Amino acid sequence: MANALDPGKLRGMQRVTSSDGFFLICALDHLSDFAELLAPDPATVSFGDVVAAKDAVIRAVAPSVSAVLLDPLYGLGHLVATGAVPGNVGLMSSIEDEDYTFPEGARMTRFRKHWSARRIKMSGADVCKLLWFYRPDLDSEVAEHQRTILRQLAEDCTALSLPLVVEPIWYPVNGENPKSEDWKAARVRGIIASAVEANSVGIDMLKVEFPGYLDTPAGRELAARACQELDASVDVPWVILSAGVTYEEFRAQLQIACEAGASGYLAGRSIWRDAITQHAPVARANAIAEARGRLDELNEVTRKYGRPFCAVKPLNEVLVELPAEWYRDWHANGQGPAVSASLQRAPRNSPPSAAIRESREVAR
Repeated sequence: MANALDPGKLRGMQRVTSSDGFFLICALDHLSDFAELLAPDPATVSFGDVVAAKDAVIRAVAPSVSAVLLDPLYGLGHLVATGAVPGNVGLMSSIEDEDYTFPEGARMTRFRKHWSARRIKMSGADVCKLLWFYRPDLDSEVAEHQRTILRQLAEDCTALSLPLVVEPIWYPVNGENPKSEDWKAARVRGIIASAVEANSVGIDMLKVEFPGYLDTPAGRELAARACQELDASVDVPWVILSAGVTYEEFRAQLQIACEAGASGYLAGRSIWRDAITQHAPVARANAIAEARGRLDELNEVTRKYGRPFCAVKPLNEVLVELPAEWYRDWHANGQGPAVSASLQRAPRNSPPSAAIRESREVAR
């Protein structure tokens, strides 16, 4: 029996979505760059210092988010065990082992050693996240490698009923000028094309770079059009990442993206960077409180302009897709359902659907 409905993936998506259908997610899966923010000399920052700083941030912002994104090295197990991530907040885990340095040429995704989709599922995380570098214009063999590892991970996650979020990244290489108009235009096209490529392999959600620039009125208009094109080109929910821009710029980006059909944000440094760079305890505590205020503002923007995502289905459809004893052949021979969960994106700017409203008591 080929199930079109995967209860495991449904549950995972419910766990990271707000009760009214939005992704309000704080990313704190940062590695070397996080230690660099903690002290003028990163060599003085211990493993425990990094974990403690992440614990403090997540503990403070948890009441304002639907989920958090953590890494296994500095946070995933620790912040669940300390209670910084409460049981009513969803949990995403990154699977890659990356930093913010750029090689000379085409870049391959590097998975963390001794970490896998299976171990992410075992850790209690609700969703797996992949940082996916994709510049098919640079090297055809590297591009095919990137497509292959994405397809394999999507298959692995489906076999585990683990939702997969993909974060395509269009990056500069030596000899390119990221400030030139030609490069900026190529980047916008690349962001959309890589989202379409990732969408085609059976993933569950997209975390995308903002496809545009807001430094001029014309740039804002082009960015809005690019967001609309992206939304029309994919059939999974999508959110935007912050990429370390200023908070004010990210808030403006989020509104434009949500007006085009985005369902929220999955953002990090633009929210909490100011808190981490404060080294005096009182100043850091105040900045962490400000980070939560920023999240509350982003939540207002998302709910006002964004498109809700419904991580539940009507009972009549469920009865068709999960008939009596549906579980007998589910994941037979270690394989996942033949088709991923087909969930629903509401029309733009629509109020929460009846299914969302009815699920508020049971989804979280």
